[in-house]
Amino acid sequence: MLRQWVDPHVKTGFVSVLLLGMAYKTSYLKEIEGYFLSLMGKGIMLSSKDYNLILNWRKRKIPKEIVFKGIRNAFSTGLMEKKGADRALSLSQVASYVEEEIRSYRITAGDESSEAMDSGHKRVSGIIERLNNTIKSEEREIVRSHYLRARNKLLELLHSKRDDIYEVLEEIEEDFYNDFFEALPEKEQDKINTEAELRVSGRARQMTEKARRDSLLSFRNELLRREYGLSNILGDD
Repeated sequence: MLRQWVDPHVKTGFVSVLLLGMAYKTSYLKEIEGYFLSLMGKGIMLSSKDYNLILNWRKRKIPKEIVFKGIRNAFSTGLMEKKGADRALSLSQVASYVEEEIRSYRITAGDESSEAMDSGHKRVSGIIERLNNTIKSEEREIVRSHYLRARNKLLELLHSKRDDIYEVLEEIEEDFYNDFFEALPEKEQDKINTEAELRVSGRARQMTEKARRDSLLSFRNELLRREYGLSNILGDD
């Protein structure tokens, strides 16, 4: 059960301000990390070099689906077997396969931009359909209100002619978690932030500051989903 909520504009501690002020798209980083590690079947976090690689793809506005395809291609070639089962494969070692997919994507996007936009709109429609089901089953009115706001943004995106659909989707997801977090009582925010800090602390020395802040936000969102039973509005869970 959710506790009594307070004014979303309450003053937060230093860590809260730091987390909420970051503009980095954490879902992008964590979804790519999770996808790679799921194919690896081992490991819990990437190296700082790998984190920086993902941030660079994000800066270049490469859709994560393209990164997934490149990673998948690397594993389908038996790259892991070539390295040996006892040796860990790094994301950096499959980067060339991702870059190959990026080149193909940019050629396709340049020649068939309308088709790419149609594909993006189909994805938005699918997300809206799943979110509608989530809204119908959600009995907590305060949580439903956050889902409804996210759905309204998705509907606006669906009827737009924007060609940066995947980037806007990540912004909608980020706003969803930030709005939910800001509406929590200060004690709840502090509790979530403290646990996120503990999760990152073991690897903080190996990360760049940007990767560390991305990880903090990602863990914060993961904790929000766990503690308050939130659905991943862009995913299938």
